[in-house]
Amino acid sequence: MTIIHDRNPAIMDGCPAPCLTFFAEKTEDLVYRFRVPRGGDPEVLFISGSVRIILGYTPDEFADDPSLLIRILPEDDRSFFKEIACKDGECACTLHLTAKDGSIRVIETKNATLADPKTGDLIIEGIGRDVTDSIEREKEIISRDRILEAVGYTASGFLSKGDWESRIHTVIRRLGEAADASRAYLYMIDWRGDIPSAWLKGEWNAGGIDAGKPYYLDGGRYTEGLPLLLCGETIAGSLRDLGTFGEMVRQASPDTQSILFVPINVKGRVSGFIGFDECRYERIWSQPEIQALEIAGRIIAAAIKRNSDHQALVASENRFRGIFEHSPLGMVLTGPDYMIVEANPAFSRMIGYSRSELLFLSFKDLTHPDDIPGNERGLFDLMQGKVPIYRLEKRYIRNGGSVFWADVTVAPVATPDGNGYIAMIRDISLRKEAERRLAESEEMHRSFLQHFHGIVYRFVEGEPVFLHGAVTEITGYRPDEIGSGNPSWSSLIHPADAPDIMSRYDHLYASPGDRFSADYRIIHRDGSLRWVHEVIKHRIGEAGTSIIEASIFDITRRREMEEALSRSNEKLNLLQSLTRHDIFNQLMGLSAYTELMKDLITDPIGSEYCAGLEATIERIHRISRFTQDYQKVGVHGPAWQDLREVINRGFDARNPDGITLLNEVPVYEIYADPLLEKVVYNLVDNTGKYGGDSVSRFRVSCHEEDGDLLILLEDDGDGIEPALQPHLFEYGAGRGTGLGLFLISEILSITGIGIEAAPGTLGGAGFQIRVPAGGWRGGVYNTSRAS
Repeated sequence: MTIIHDRNPAIMDGCPAPCLTFFAEKTEDLVYRFRVPRGGDPEVLFISGSVRIILGYTPDEFADDPSLLIRILPEDDRSFFKEIACKDGECACTLHLTAKDGSIRVIETKNATLADPKTGDLIIEGIGRDVTDSIEREKEIISRDRILEAVGYTASGFLSKGDWESRIHTVIRRLGEAADASRAYLYMIDWRGDIPSAWLKGEWNAGGIDAGKPYYLDGGRYTEGLPLLLCGETIAGSLRDLGTFGEMVRQASPDTQSILFVPINVKGRVSGFIGFDECRYERIWSQPEIQALEIAGRIIAAAIKRNSDHQALVASENRFRGIFEHSPLGMVLTGPDYMIVEANPAFSRMIGYSRSELLFLSFKDLTHPDDIPGNERGLFDLMQGKVPIYRLEKRYIRNGGSVFWADVTVAPVATPDGNGYIAMIRDISLRKEAERRLAESEEMHRSFLQHFHGIVYRFVEGEPVFLHGAVTEITGYRPDEIGSGNPSWSSLIHPADAPDIMSRYDHLYASPGDRFSADYRIIHRDGSLRWVHEVIKHRIGEAGTSIIEASIFDITRRREMEEALSRSNEKLNLLQSLTRHDIFNQLMGLSAYTELMKDLITDPIGSEYCAGLEATIERIHRISRFTQDYQKVGVHGPAWQDLREVINRGFDARNPDGITLLNEVPVYEIYADPLLEKVVYNLVDNTGKYGGDSVSRFRVSCHEEDGDLLILLEDDGDGIEPALQPHLFEYGAGRGTGLGLFLISEILSITGIGIEAAPGTLGGAGFQIRVPAGGWRGGVYNTSRAS
């Protein structure tokens, strides 16, 4: 606790400053020492740290501002220093000090006075206790007791005989006087219209307050405050603290400063309220006052309910008759012998009998024979008092023999002949039919799962809720073992595959809406390896829950076949490579002999034969190179490739003299065979070979159309002969060997990409490549995994 030490410790030899400091630190009361110079204002020599809690000031503020003490003392209390100077020894007094927040705190003090032996100034030492809250509590208790006395009168007033209206007015007057309010009133609410309305039931005004009802409840103003008034909660406070509603009251009734509304709840609905206005000052209603007046509100509500219950009782028979006659549910009254004594029109329509015909029948005559025993057991329990009502679903037999299902609720009821029963019948034939179809659907679903050769599972918020299928066949473990995490599914994943699969799991769990599929190995219970294919997705349910759903299939046999096929392909490719190498060797020898023959043959016919031989050798070379390229198509899986980079690499690999590349493709990636670069190479090669002497530009552009990506590759050369266009991509068609464009078509078709001749804007040959939706994407993607 921070305190101000006496700046002149020697002024009191009998009680040095350290003693006072020690005492001040041990108490929550205000400990102080003042000096009162002759003819001057008092000065604070010491004040304890508790001043922070009581007044909101710090001791340092009193030390730095000598006039602070005088400023926080009201004018009436400043005589304290003069009066205490005239007294010897100890004296007590009450001070009213203004706290830093503007509130007035009441401090009861005990003081001792003595004169400074050196200066003759008056020294006042004392201790003060904040009694503000105690005084307020005493006031609240007095006010509450006064109101409770009026509440007692309220209870006795409503129990006494007399006119209802006069009792209301007397009760309101007594409550208003007891609450010391300016105005009291009782409003009742009429709920019968589209918008509830209120009318004044009783009122009272204190002396000097204008008579009449509160104006802010008139007409449209009442409608504006309707939601707040009908919320069923007590509304209390000054108008400035009640926001928009308080401002509405102030505008309509300028003399009102504070209000208190106590709701009157009858049968769970606000049926009215008692209002209290304070027009003389801004009043803060205490909690005891509010609680006492709420008790009065409940007493008035009980009296109103008692008064209305009598009227309700008179009308209950008429209401029951109206409900019975017009209810859409079938209703039947039976006597103690279970014979029908009354039936409403709805049941008559359901069952196909007239009301007069039903009076000669019992419930057994209308119930399906198989349902009679259950019906009788329920009636017996009801008759024995074991249950207050009973409910069952049973079949009724219509007039004519047809059957319908009904939901029946039976309760006892008094009849002139003794205890009878009332039954309410609801036709549920449509629901029963829907349940039958649902059961068939569930059975079909269950049968599917029982014969399903894979595993399906669902996790909700990380907890397994469904695991079914060929769990044991695939893993060797029972479904309950996997479901309980013993062993966990992640522990079954082969160590070589686990890092990649677990990483993808983690990404999926953290990304609602994500999904992936993957092939990986698991370790069977017997130690063998199984290949599985999993398709898994993460979605958010209707309640915002995280749901993981997946299916897993055993693809071990398929993988074995694929590996066997892959080995066969490797052997076949090896054989093709060796054969092609032998052919190249033979062609080299044949070419050498042809060159020797050309040197020896001088006649034109022989030279022509040598030229034909050379052309044949070159064609065999091209066919062999094509088979080498074609052998690579589809060997490696497709991948996402940067289209701009592929075009640049393909063009640079051919590097045609005198032709400029115009690469106008933005940032796109397409999903294609790794030989995509060969597509560009071959098209550039065709431009260089067949474009003619005038070709100088090779341009690539693209645009999106109906979800597809269209890529246009064109040059400004001689163009394509019209007769060749329909057969360009067929094997052996076109100029040369006719294999280049056929290879292009085959490479693109691996991932569903098409190509066709198309007119360009440069006047030469043009080709359009169409990449279907899902096979291309814009932007930059840093991933090596195909999606």
